[in-house]
Amino acid sequence: MSQNYDKPSSPDYQTDSSEALQQLGSEAAPQGIAVPAPRPRPAFVEQFTAIVRTSPCATNATSDYADARYFLDRAVPTTGSTSLLSARVDSLPGVAECLTATNLAELAGGTHLLPAGTVVQVFSLYTRSGTKLRVFNTPPPDGAVVMITGTAAGGGKYTGNILTGGSTAVASGDLSMPEGMSAGADALILNEEEDGLSGHRLQVPCFAVGQLAGSSGGNAVVMIRGALGATGGATTLGDGSGGSVDADGSSWDKSSDGTPLDVWVQTRTFWDTSSGTLYGYLRQLSFDARGVLYAASGETQITIDVATACE
Repeated sequence: MSQNYDKPSSPDYQTDSSEALQQLGSEAAPQGIAVPAPRPRPAFVEQFTAIVRTSPCATNATSDYADARYFLDRAVPTTGSTSLLSARVDSLPGVAECLTATNLAELAGGTHLLPAGTVVQVFSLYTRSGTKLRVFNTPPPDGAVVMITGTAAGGGKYTGNILTGGSTAVASGDLSMPEGMSAGADALILNEEEDGLSGHRLQVPCFAVGQLAGSSGGNAVVMIRGALGATGGATTLGDGSGGSVDADGSSWDKSSDGTPLDVWVQTRTFWDTSSGTLYGYLRQLSFDARGVLYAASGETQITIDVATACE
């Protein structure tokens, strides 16, 4: 004798695990005992690409987050199924969204090191109360190669870009930066050598290797320790003539002057027996604004003394 059995009810495929537990718990609960109402089903899109913003979502907010949270623009892929992924900010009405998401890779350390423009994959998580939280997991880079393109308002601070892409350098040929890399995200570059000093001592443009240290105004902050020193606009001490009888009181200090230095020094003397003349020989030593010697001139001859007949 055949008998029909009712199929047990179960959540459909769109219901996540926490909702399923709530529904099953509600079916099994004794009469008269209140159970929490099941929360609404999750949004249609549970994961999507997004792009790190350069500014907060709200116009009345003046600063970016300082922790592992980021302001993101929902994005859409722009390439075909077999192409390298690229993404653009989604502008479709009803889908376009500016949102906040937490980077799980920076949660423990509380850092905020991803540069603006970084493409991430966002997932939605739900609390027991039904609140939706967005997260992604993108470890920030440790080091960075930067191209310094200008000076910032503060001493020892520079503007530039983080170089992206793989280098195409080969073992032969002289180094010619950027060796196949290209300028990427804007960066604020801090030269640790100039800590507490006014002015700027690095050559512009130049390249440097540094450490990603944070984010400011939507730009990555990169800490470096020195690069190619500036050589233009040098302070000159002495001259090629030997000067006057009076002592020259001018001076130069790397900490306060912030300029390159050209200094004349006497490197040798020579007594010419044929003419009875004592010669001095001067060279100009050139130091960049970091105090690094980068050039020495040829000798300039000066007469120190000439022998005269005794009376």
